[in-house]
Amino acid sequence: MMRNNFQEEVDLRRIILQIITDYQAITTTDIWYELGENYQFDGGITRIEVTEVISELEKQNIIVKGKEDKWKINSLGTRHLSRSKV
Repeated sequence: MMRNNFQEEVDLRRIILQIITDYQAITTTDIWYELGENYQFDGGITRIEVTEVISELEKQNIIVKGKEDKWKINSLGTRHLSRSKV
């Protein structure tokens, strides 16, 4: 992450997870748009930062990519799902 403040990094991860939870399935671009509407981030959030956080969450099997390249919470825990089953 490019952020210097650890608290902002943790908050970005938490907020992204909340957005995915609220929408149930959402694209990376739409997550980035949602973050742009969050005035908590005065300097703005880059798409690269969003992609990095999403990549970390996917590696930890917290989120999975489903149909139409939309992210969703991995409701089956740490089991990796193929896209056809999500």
